[in-house]
Amino acid sequence: MKNYTLIALQTPVGVVVINRRKIPFKGMWNLIGGKVEPGEDILTGAVRETFEESGVRLDAERFTKLGVMDWRIDGELVGKIYLFTVRIGSELALPRMTREGLLAALDPEWLAAPDNQGTIPDLIEVLPQMMSGRTDLDLTANYAGDDFIGLQVNKHD
Repeated sequence: MKNYTLIALQTPVGVVVINRRKIPFKGMWNLIGGKVEPGEDILTGAVRETFEESGVRLDAERFTKLGVMDWRIDGELVGKIYLFTVRIGSELALPRMTREGLLAALDPEWLAAPDNQGTIPDLIEVLPQMMSGRTDLDLTANYAGDDFIGLQVNKHD
């Protein structure tokens, strides 16, 4: 099982997303993030991925950990995705093309609209959770093969 990060960079005009150049989800909007390297802690991975995908170097203290999302394919846990948010100002000039794809700040409500065919399917359900202000998220993204089935919000008593 691998660990991943998913980071919502919040700007005054919207959340930073990337229109991916590569598969999976080529041509679709997604948040920045990626694999945590072996021996790397989760926060360090989030800081590194933010720099690699956006070109902006941010201090770790600016990142707010929102929780975790299990990634399940056909019922099997294949990864844990650690969710973060960061508020930024003018550190990142947008829009801009990167090796990963086109970066832009877009309205989170538009991105999460159920009929938005340009946003990766799980982000439509995950983004409102990430923008809720909660820091105790415990989610499960369920897939059947490559098809997103739905997001489960796990409740703890």
